[in-house]
Amino acid sequence: EVDASIQLNCDDVEKVGVKLPLRQQDGSIRVLGRFCVLVSTMFFNRVGSYPESAKVKSWKCGEHGEIVSADCTVKFTKDRELNFYVAYIQSATRQAIELKATSRYATMNDFVIEHPDGLATYRVYDRTAHKDGNIHWLASDSIDVGMGMGQERVLWRTFVRLGNQLDNNGGWNDSKNIAECIELTDVALQMKKILIALMKSVENQGKEIPVEGF
Repeated sequence: EVDASIQLNCDDVEKVGVKLPLRQQDGSIRVLGRFCVLVSTMFFNRVGSYPESAKVKSWKCGEHGEIVSADCTVKFTKDRELNFYVAYIQSATRQAIELKATSRYATMNDFVIEHPDGLATYRVYDRTAHKDGNIHWLASDSIDVGMGMGQERVLWRTFVRLGNQLDNNGGWNDSKNIAECIELTDVALQMKKILIALMKSVENQGKEIPVEGF
């Protein structure tokens, strides 16, 4: 299971490609939800899980018809699930993602917009407490990693590198040498179809909508 949350201060909207005043197409599901969906789809695809259905459990609209907050769930095959909450808010921006595996779970803050100190903090915990005498404790590891380049520079550099892979390895027919291109293309298509299903769920009063093609 993946739990993710992006609550974006209105003063930070330009960092995700949006300007004030928000328009109807700037709703939080489309703008903020895509980050939650993208990273979760990449996680789950690596273990052979693919999207089945999407549902918006609750949402709130702003004065221009845009969705300013939404609580969503996406079901994947093999009993895996993404739950995420996205919202535009007036208080400080908060971003967190948690990946729950069988025996451990991992968390990361600031997974979309970098923290002002330039560090990304990853934490990994055991899901079951250990006993030392009469004391119960939860084993954990914490790693701080420098952010490096911003996501836009990384995006375009990666796009160029993958484009060169296609040009230099016989195009889409050489599946072995362009495996990364194929994976990212599949994930991007799944992300788009999940977002479409979520918007259909809103249009149908929160009904669970099948994700087409998977």
